[in-house]
Amino acid sequence: MLSNTDKLPEDEEPNRSSWTATLVLTVCSAAIGGTFQYGYNISIINAPTSYIQTFINDTYMERWGVGLDTPQVIGLTEILGGKNLWPFLLASNAIPAVIQVLTLPWFPESPRYLLIDKGDRQSCERALSRLRGGDVPIAEMQEMMQEKEQLRSSAVKSNSTAKTPWALLKDPHLQTQLRTVMAASSAMMLCGNDSIYFYAYYIFLAAGISPQHIQYATIGTGASEFLSSILSNYLIERAGRRYLLIGGYSLMSCWGIVFTIALVLQGQGVAGMAYLSMACVFAYILSFGLGPAGVTGILPAEIFDQAARPAAYMIAGSFMWVSLFLVGMVFPFIISYFGNFCLLPFVIVCVAAAAFLGWTLTETKGKTLTEITLEFDKKNAVGGENRPVGSPSLNQYHPGKTCSFTSLTDEEDPVEKSRK
Repeated sequence: MLSNTDKLPEDEEPNRSSWTATLVLTVCSAAIGGTFQYGYNISIINAPTSYIQTFINDTYMERWGVGLDTPQVIGLTEILGGKNLWPFLLASNAIPAVIQVLTLPWFPESPRYLLIDKGDRQSCERALSRLRGGDVPIAEMQEMMQEKEQLRSSAVKSNSTAKTPWALLKDPHLQTQLRTVMAASSAMMLCGNDSIYFYAYYIFLAAGISPQHIQYATIGTGASEFLSSILSNYLIERAGRRYLLIGGYSLMSCWGIVFTIALVLQGQGVAGMAYLSMACVFAYILSFGLGPAGVTGILPAEIFDQAARPAAYMIAGSFMWVSLFLVGMVFPFIISYFGNFCLLPFVIVCVAAAAFLGWTLTETKGKTLTEITLEFDKKNAVGGENRPVGSPSLNQYHPGKTCSFTSLTDEEDPVEKSRK
């Protein structure tokens, strides 16, 4: 347990890089049912593409008597990608879900949730101790106590702790943060990366790759994504979130232009352009994984407090999936009308995303929520004096130091005591 005698030295920076086996396994268990499932489903759909289309077209023809254009059936050599086994390939996505269900109960709950939402300091300290592998990090605990006090003071005025999506949309103090998350979530799906995944078979075919070798090119896209995820983990705490997002979208814009030029030259009979096109696909996916894929998902957690995070994630998720649906519906028509220039709309999205996020997003690397909020307040043209009555001034928060309202003793929280 922490006591009021545990003080953090004035010049000591909060330690944010303590990784333990429990923390790593918890992250893996949570990710295997989320981002892993998403990427897994995108990847497995490529191998049996032709068989799925044949199945859908044959079913449609049997029911309605109308035939649709069916591409040539390709004999793929993947273990579950053959004509008879592709249903099992699609069903295999149940395995990560089962793993997550079986493993998550063994890991601790989120310390921030336990302290701020549940008001259970002891459980929070136990969870922190397990995740950090030893004593409770004093600086991390102090930061959460400061956030809890800020939210508690704000709740005195509003009689509510959690924001609804509608309340978040109307909050003038969070408009820049909200626009940033909405833009980042939409751009992540509108940038064309998922279109390249979903239509990788056709892109490689149009690029001149023989049907027999498309399966190996598809494996290459997965390898690019895996490599980028490793590099992103290395760079995110060094280059910063803002630069990874801007750099990722900028690189994607460049590769999209090069890819378009390669397709045009290939149509004119220039030798070697098919391989350049394939290289551009790999580079496009690699750039996406380095920036947008690794940063977009964590933005709501870094720029919103505990009361606004659930609503922020709801809004971000809504924009993300609506954007993905639109791309899935529109991309075939883009190919029909634009032909070799089909990636130019996505290039425009990437350029706009890089410019907009460069203008609105403040760097969050190595900063506490208080520091991030102060910088966003400048963009929102509001200050601590304009915050709702009952909210403590942000200027009284000093990261890494104990405030008068965050002494880390075993004394019961006054608010929790009053509830009893």
